[in-house]
Amino acid sequence: MKRVYSAADLIDAQLLADALNEARIATHLLNAHAIGAQGDLPFASTYPEVWIRNERDGARAASIVREHERRPLLAGSARCAHCAESSPGNFALCWQCGHALDAPAGAHDAAQAQR
Repeated sequence: MKRVYSAADLIDAQLLADALNEARIATHLLNAHAIGAQGDLPFASTYPEVWIRNERDGARAASIVREHERRPLLAGSARCAHCAESSPGNFALCWQCGHALDAPAGAHDAAQAQR
């Protein structure tokens, strides 16, 4: 096993683990429930970590990690073209049906401003 990412919160770690799993890279989340130990342990040692099970997947995993780190933080919401459900702007997939979402209105301008 090899650690590929350390996140400040569990949601960030889970999003990356999901992206890696979608690419058929087996992962394991460590420290998923360690937040309760903050104060007794140094805070950085309780950060959730994403590990890959097979080190041969390291190069592909590193590419997905870089993409994950570059993703813009989008506000607003996006409407699914498939089912018309509204999802938060930072979602890549519709929470209702799982289809890919277009960026919310104004998201392109917000992403450019972050750069």
